[in-house]
Amino acid sequence: MTMYQKDLTYKEIVKLPDYPALEKLASALWQQENNYHGAAIMVGAGFSRSAASTGDVSRQLPLWNDLSAMLAAKLSTTSSDPLRLAEEYSAYFGKPALHDLVKNAINDVAWVPGKLHVSLLNLPWKEVLTTNWDTLLERASEEVDQIAYSIVAKQEDLSSARTPRIVKLHGTVNVTEALIFTQEEYRRYPECYAAFVNFTRQVFIENELCLVGFSGEDPNFLQWAGWVRDHLAIHARRIYLVGAFNLTAPKRKYLESINISPIDLYKLVSDYDDPYVRANDIFVQTLHDLKPCQPWEWQPTSLQQSCLSNEELNASHDIYYAAKRLEQQLPILIADRESYPGWLVCPAGLRRQLQNQISDPFPMSKYLSAMGPDNKIRLLYEISWRYETSYTPLPEWLSKHLIEVCDPDTPCCLTKKQQLEIALLLLKNVRWLGEDKAEDVIIDLLERNLKHWPESHNEIIYYRAIKARDQFNYPALESLITQMTVPTPIWKLRKASLLAELGQLDAGVSLIDEAYQEFAKQYRKDRKSIYILSRLTWADWLRQGVMSPKEFSYDNRKLKCDPWDYIDNLKNLIIKRLEGQQNKRSIEPSFSPGHYRDNSKNISINNELPPFFLLDGMVNSFGAPLRWENIGLFAWHAEKLTELDEIDRDICFSLAIRSAHSNKSEGLKRVFSRHQVANFSDKETENLIQYCRIAIDYWVIQCQNQDSQSRHHALGRCQVFIEVLARVSIRAMPDQARDIFVYACKLGDKKELWHNWLSDSLANLLEHSRNSIPKFMHQDILMNALQFPLPYEVGFKKHLPWPNPIIEYPGVRSDDSKIDHRLDEIIGSIAPCSQQSTPALLRLIPLINEGFLTKQERVKLAENIWGTMLHDQHLPDTGLLCSTLLILPSPDPARAKAKVRRYLFEAKDELLYNPYLLMDITKAAKDNNISEFPSNEQALVYFDKLTAWRPNVDEQDIFGYSRHTEQEIAEFIGKALSYSIVPALSTSALNEENFQKLYTFYTETHATEAIIALPYFAANADQFVQYVETSIKKALRGRGELDIAYAAHAILQWRIMQESANTNELILRLVYQVTAGQTNGTVTSLWDM
Repeated sequence: MTMYQKDLTYKEIVKLPDYPALEKLASALWQQENNYHGAAIMVGAGFSRSAASTGDVSRQLPLWNDLSAMLAAKLSTTSSDPLRLAEEYSAYFGKPALHDLVKNAINDVAWVPGKLHVSLLNLPWKEVLTTNWDTLLERASEEVDQIAYSIVAKQEDLSSARTPRIVKLHGTVNVTEALIFTQEEYRRYPECYAAFVNFTRQVFIENELCLVGFSGEDPNFLQWAGWVRDHLAIHARRIYLVGAFNLTAPKRKYLESINISPIDLYKLVSDYDDPYVRANDIFVQTLHDLKPCQPWEWQPTSLQQSCLSNEELNASHDIYYAAKRLEQQLPILIADRESYPGWLVCPAGLRRQLQNQISDPFPMSKYLSAMGPDNKIRLLYEISWRYETSYTPLPEWLSKHLIEVCDPDTPCCLTKKQQLEIALLLLKNVRWLGEDKAEDVIIDLLERNLKHWPESHNEIIYYRAIKARDQFNYPALESLITQMTVPTPIWKLRKASLLAELGQLDAGVSLIDEAYQEFAKQYRKDRKSIYILSRLTWADWLRQGVMSPKEFSYDNRKLKCDPWDYIDNLKNLIIKRLEGQQNKRSIEPSFSPGHYRDNSKNISINNELPPFFLLDGMVNSFGAPLRWENIGLFAWHAEKLTELDEIDRDICFSLAIRSAHSNKSEGLKRVFSRHQVANFSDKETENLIQYCRIAIDYWVIQCQNQDSQSRHHALGRCQVFIEVLARVSIRAMPDQARDIFVYACKLGDKKELWHNWLSDSLANLLEHSRNSIPKFMHQDILMNALQFPLPYEVGFKKHLPWPNPIIEYPGVRSDDSKIDHRLDEIIGSIAPCSQQSTPALLRLIPLINEGFLTKQERVKLAENIWGTMLHDQHLPDTGLLCSTLLILPSPDPARAKAKVRRYLFEAKDELLYNPYLLMDITKAAKDNNISEFPSNEQALVYFDKLTAWRPNVDEQDIFGYSRHTEQEIAEFIGKALSYSIVPALSTSALNEENFQKLYTFYTETHATEAIIALPYFAANADQFVQYVETSIKKALRGRGELDIAYAAHAILQWRIMQESANTNELILRLVYQVTAGQTNGTVTSLWDM
């Protein structure tokens, strides 16, 4: 049948007198009205006859009259009552013979279900009942993809079969023992098949029932219609009988009197050779055609012209032609918007279509100017709605047009609410422009017109709250939240997201739960509403995220309401954007040698919405923080977005800080890396410092909260903001850096911040701000540093870290009673053999080196450190390396030095391999304030022992702990050899034998820093130059950053001892590697050079 014939038939169907009944059946089938459970169907022999096929085109499946003729011939009778004939045949020949006759007449295996069978079963029937004995429906169901039918061949199967079911009421050939055929079987059916009868009764009561494949004289039809009339009476719904009947008026009247509503298609098929086949085809196709367009199937109309004539192509550049085209599209645009189902977040594919819907022609200013005034305004509203729904930021040209039509004081064809909606869209767009003046004007306009749109009051507050949130102005955010009302569940979600930003998690959870319960209640009353379902699913997603319950079930994916679809789409967009950015940066080698393609010069046009605007639009639409305490709702997405070069820096600041769980968060470290901070503008630096201090002050107050959850949240936020301030402080001017350092010291005085979570961030803030202060100004902050509480003063045990600000350039000591008193307190806190003294000693060491302490203070300090131990064999345990005692005052410096040297350079046996001793030996040599080396003899003894050491790895250690420990010892030995032992060897000891010992140790133990000791041999004798040079070159080619750094250090050490062509060549090689980007240790190597 051609498309024309199909359309013509449909028009004729609509004109049928029975079309209203057919339409009502379709309405029940597709459940367009809430009062319908649905529709069920009973399939008779006539349907299979018209739908099935076999290899023999001359054969057809038998109907009742065919079976009657066969039975009458066997019984030599003229009766035509099939049930009576079957009864007589069964009595005469026996029931098995009757069953064999039926099987042979049907010959089920020879028949194949047709497309009509599959098409019928592709309709959403609640149940499919059939009196047919064949298996055509069962086999056809296997080709149905969208609906899974259960087969019920026996009544015992009913309890275990899931709906929808294909129920074989009268048995199945080759499957069931009984086939309902005889008069007696029909009479006893309610008694013998009570389960089927009860099931059918329930189906008839709950659903609209359709009979297809039956005639008005069909015994099955007459029996079941009579049973329904007798047993269900007023409870039965009207039964639809479908077919090509050519009913007379009396026959129709009779059928209607027994509650049968005929749908007679005879007029449409009367001229066909087999009208019954065609009638069934039209019936099934019409039901498919009457399937309503579901709300979730909504799509914006495509307005693109597929092909243009030459005349249209020439006219398309004409302003008035373009304006006329836009005016013609206006009714379609309005209809699309008004039929939008109301998804809270527009599905991804539809969002892209909306973005590009008005593009043929693109509504440029010159085209808008050529339109009629009202049509122009209406089009502007349609454009603004699409920008709002797709989260697309407004371009400047469009903003200028929209500002002209958004004021209700200037009436136009739009409603006042529509004008205010445009004003709100403009306000949201101001966020990206930073136009404070425009913001004030639009807010004033909205506030003057609250009577026309009361909800805009909340919208204004929400806008201000989001802005305060992004600028970390938590006091302002807290104040704004108190002004926000929650007239609808969506506003409860939005308020909950803002409460989460303030750490008021319990209040936020309560609002989310309330919103969910309200949406769920609304959805139970209106299950067809996409508007409600889309909001319910987001509320449920949030609720599961923060509360972890799951009570409600709904088919949200098919309805395009599944939050995970949107979240996955956002994730994929971000990944795709990052891959594109990476590809653009890359240099792609060509197959031909020496040729490559620089992808950074490629120009690509991408009109897809930047993923940040999608994230921002989504989370602000339904109200979701990036992180809910430990739950990263959108934290990953936010962190990844900060890697995109296209994201504005202020936005990166907000995303990185809001998504950060701690000061170790990757997004935080990336956005506020030293390299990035160095590129911040002065304004960005000033703003960040101001924002961070306001935020820290707010969260410090919240740390006083008695509720443990709220306090932990506040501590976490303090940790993040202190870390950010620490990193930004490297850009602070001297006076500003001094203020920040003083501020950090004051934070240390606050008891509510005495928590190990803050130790690292606060230490970083003290260190970075101090390093930004010129040395000559350090004396200005000395007292603040000294006053900073020591660990014992805040109750910290030795294993817990606590910041310890140290001033290395205290200036000249002046009369200051406060400094005198504080130094006395610090010195007084030091006791012999107490590791609690470590922080106090670290704070005093620079003052000792600079001669800042008075004689009395040095004497008291010496007594407190040494006590009576100066005459003992042991050294006092200060928690520091023992070589530090050479810096600290002592009652007898000569005796103290002798004891320390004995410990350092006269260790016996395995004690020499103690990591702490090896570190002590290295520090004694490297620290300019100590510079203590072994004698030539001591150095040679240590050299032999240390170069002879080899790792002793436990092969049973499957976790590799012993291997790691032994490698650490190797590294410590390498350091001691490089910085202390080899430099102290006599020139005679720098011989070939010892070189081989050192070189073998270096290569076998992989103690990479030992390479720094090799140049001592090369500088002493030329015979080692080639070996040392080769070793250094090999290390420069190494993959590890430390390999290259230590090689660079070895070059430096060699150059200090001896300038030669070899060292100059190595320096040039290193410079080339660094400038060519071939070295991982670039920064360290440059520092060494």
